[in-house]
Amino acid sequence: MHAASVRRARRSTAGRQVLFATTALAGLISQAFAQQAAPAPETSQTVTVTGYRGSLAQSATAKREAIGLSETIVAEEMGKFPDANIAESLARMPGVTVGREITGEGLQIQIRGLGSSFTRILMNGAPVASASTGRTDNQSANREVDLDFLPTELFTKLTVSKSPTASMLEGGAAGVVDMRTARPFDKRGTRGSFNIQAVKNEPADKVGTKGSALGSVTFGNSFGVLAGLSWSQNKVKTTGFETIGWTNANLSATQSTSTTRNSTGGGNWTIPATVPANAGNGLTTGATIDQALLLSLNPGANIGQIDNGIIPRLGRQMVAEGSRDRVNGILSLEWRPTDNLDFYLDTVVGKKRNKIERSDINWVGRNGSAVPINLQFDRADCTNGCVVTKGTFANAQFFLEYRPYDEKTTFTGVNPGFEYRISDTLTLDGQANLTKSKFHRESPTVLLITPGSSGFTVDYDNSSGTPVINTNRSLNDPANFGWAGGRLNIQEEKRESETKGFRFNLSWGDKKFGIKAGGAYDDVSRRITSLNNDAGWQNAVCGNQLSAFLPGPNTTNPGGCNGANTPGPTAAYPGYGSGYTAGATPGSLQFLGSLIPQASLAGYLSPNSRGFVALDWDRFRAASQYDSYHNNALTVTGSTNTGTNPGFIQEKVTGFYVEANGRLQLLDNLLRYNVGLRHAETKQIFGTLISTADPRNAAQNGNPALADGARFPNVITEELSPTKYSNNLPSASVAYNLSPTVVSRLSVSKSMTRPNPQD
Repeated sequence: MHAASVRRARRSTAGRQVLFATTALAGLISQAFAQQAAPAPETSQTVTVTGYRGSLAQSATAKREAIGLSETIVAEEMGKFPDANIAESLARMPGVTVGREITGEGLQIQIRGLGSSFTRILMNGAPVASASTGRTDNQSANREVDLDFLPTELFTKLTVSKSPTASMLEGGAAGVVDMRTARPFDKRGTRGSFNIQAVKNEPADKVGTKGSALGSVTFGNSFGVLAGLSWSQNKVKTTGFETIGWTNANLSATQSTSTTRNSTGGGNWTIPATVPANAGNGLTTGATIDQALLLSLNPGANIGQIDNGIIPRLGRQMVAEGSRDRVNGILSLEWRPTDNLDFYLDTVVGKKRNKIERSDINWVGRNGSAVPINLQFDRADCTNGCVVTKGTFANAQFFLEYRPYDEKTTFTGVNPGFEYRISDTLTLDGQANLTKSKFHRESPTVLLITPGSSGFTVDYDNSSGTPVINTNRSLNDPANFGWAGGRLNIQEEKRESETKGFRFNLSWGDKKFGIKAGGAYDDVSRRITSLNNDAGWQNAVCGNQLSAFLPGPNTTNPGGCNGANTPGPTAAYPGYGSGYTAGATPGSLQFLGSLIPQASLAGYLSPNSRGFVALDWDRFRAASQYDSYHNNALTVTGSTNTGTNPGFIQEKVTGFYVEANGRLQLLDNLLRYNVGLRHAETKQIFGTLISTADPRNAAQNGNPALADGARFPNVITEELSPTKYSNNLPSASVAYNLSPTVVSRLSVSKSMTRPNPQD
């Protein structure tokens, strides 16, 4: 089941946004309509439309003159886009939807209902890739591109092509998006623009700022420089309810005698065989929970409903609060040594940092041992599943999950190119590109739980909209939470992506008929690395640390913290013989106790106005020696906390194309056409991480194998797998002017999207 959520994170409205803007223009100030003095007698009059209305007119003209299906946004004036980032600007186009961060800000786009991986994102005609993970708690492990780090102020044209042509880079079955950065000769002369805004996002308590500064100068018709800076300091807060999957009960043969019993459970909710202690609600401790008792506790329900009715796997109230900051810069140079030869260099840099503290209070459905009472369902026949609309659950449990996110993303792109108009009918153009992006996510987890058999009862109501989960004991009381069954995680993820390549085009002809041919080479690579020290930190904090423990090799996860402050079933000793325990045996090690024992845990929690306890992370971080375990003992692992697979992928693509364009009169109306063929060869290299046991752990030469606690960690190696394939991609589009204001289009093409790296 997919996670469902209801969140409160609205962007500012006009009534809640405070805007301060200052604009300084050196030179002429563009107006919506240029004002002109009355002309002398018998001279022609010219009205030039500029500004935002001019941008709309240019967009409409670009769409009307396109042969295929495309949408264009043009910003004639620097910084005229009214949106927070490129994703939100693209979402204004028909057929384009935007995927948003949990804070409400636009993040990724989808075209015609297909996922983000089916859209090819280009910058100045060249591929671009981002190294980030997408929305909070998502993977973005395939071909998605996060667009929230690209501000609209630095771009002057956005084009979405929904029907491909042979000259377009392949790889986007849904469509191709090309983002054109600002250049100095977009507006000649000396120009400058500056704006600053104060932004209030609800329900965040603090006010953020955003703004930009751009300037350009051209020297005659030969040389121009444009530079710009854009920043955003966004204060965000999101509250709401999330359902992380759904689960039905995993009934035993005693609890359901039906031949159609569902013996698996959707998320492993197991009703206990006997009534647990402190279950309350009139239940007798130790009484057998069989089918007869379940039916008596749930009058009006049948065993099929109890067996198949679903409840939240993890139903939780959540709050995420913090800041999303970014800064971007642009530098563009244009040189025109002759009227027929142009050179340009576009450079874009960016840095983004998200610091978000997230807290969830989770009602445990998965792996829980709750006893259902007075269940109601949305239907009588649950053969194919049904939903529990109301009910009481004895012996319930909750856990607090606290996770501070610190995410850093950097992006650098360099794009040189040229255009040489050899003659009136022959043009050669080419460009190269290099982009690099890095991402680092630090997201430790502290999970505290209400112990089993502690007397919690849940009253659940899912009969009208957002589910309501009430309990008989306070979730704002620190004394109700403990280590038993809890856990700690030190998990980090690093990503690096790089694109490099070049492309050229040779065009001959005019509007009546022309031929265009060219080629492209692109090398795109990405590496994902997962780092972990769960076992070391967890053992020291709440698993009864070892006297000989020093930051170093760690082994198996001890299986959770426990209130008795004794080691878990496979406590992670330092590597025997590694120098940390040389000369000692596992049995000779002494346990000193936990850094944060159960008795002192409540001191790091406090009641909170949101309705459940808050963790004092700064104090907990210091007492648990988090920085030491984080800085000294992170090891590469084969999994990430986002659920994606770490590893490496590289794709080298060589493509060639030829296409014909033309126009002719048909039945007194204009017919325009484009027909072509693209050939692409793809070479892929996949690097998969393989985890194998260290041979020093095995029995050798008559010596016994090392005990679990003294074992060396598994050896992580990378296995490379190459593959190669090619595609021929024909395309054809026609546009017929039924009248001066009505255009009919038809496009047919074969397109592709490369397989997902996750697959």
